[in-house]
Amino acid sequence: MSKNFKHYQALDELVTNALLALYCTMSQKGGFWTTQRRNEQLVKFIKPTLKKVQFATCKNEIRTMMSIGRRATGNLEQKLWEVNAMNLTYRARFTPADELYIMLNALYEQHQFPSMLENAEEAMEIDTLYMKEKSVENGFDADNNQIKPLTVAVKTQRLDTLIQAVQANGVYRVDIDSVDEQQVNHLLLHRISSPPVNEGVTRSQAPSLDTANNHDETFA
Repeated sequence: MSKNFKHYQALDELVTNALLALYCTMSQKGGFWTTQRRNEQLVKFIKPTLKKVQFATCKNEIRTMMSIGRRATGNLEQKLWEVNAMNLTYRARFTPADELYIMLNALYEQHQFPSMLENAEEAMEIDTLYMKEKSVENGFDADNNQIKPLTVAVKTQRLDTLIQAVQANGVYRVDIDSVDEQQVNHLLLHRISSPPVNEGVTRSQAPSLDTANNHDETFA
């Protein structure tokens, strides 16, 4: 899932931020905004993302967005809403196993806690989460639903930061099972709820769409 998730994550962030930036600017400046003016503002926001590493997986989509926004008959705002809807559909298909991967990926990217399967022949690295392969296999059923707490071992001076990060969205609860003589923390990772739906921006936040210039473009 890694490649697809990275693409989804980047595109979702881009679309959400672009729409929010547009509506914040419209609110601040006031007045009536034509489709052309909205297109210009969106292109201005989106263009710099071509050079940003976190959006490297969706460069083709970014170029297509800019092409739509610069076209006389284009309606980039409407297109971004369509992409937002597709992202929500994709997000709805995530299983609890997928969501565990998402959480672990966020721990690494946001808090510098990498994770890997435990290997008894290798020394533990500081601030790295280790999970037993059998624990992961037994922790999920055939439909990838988590049915048991997962065991995690970590040697860190940032345990409070780790626990707070894992429990931040209310999906997981962390119990400290034990701390061994090597100061390795043995944790139990319980899944207690489904993650909150991230809708990014909603139609209620958007000013009325100027649909005078309709189009039927889709990203290639």
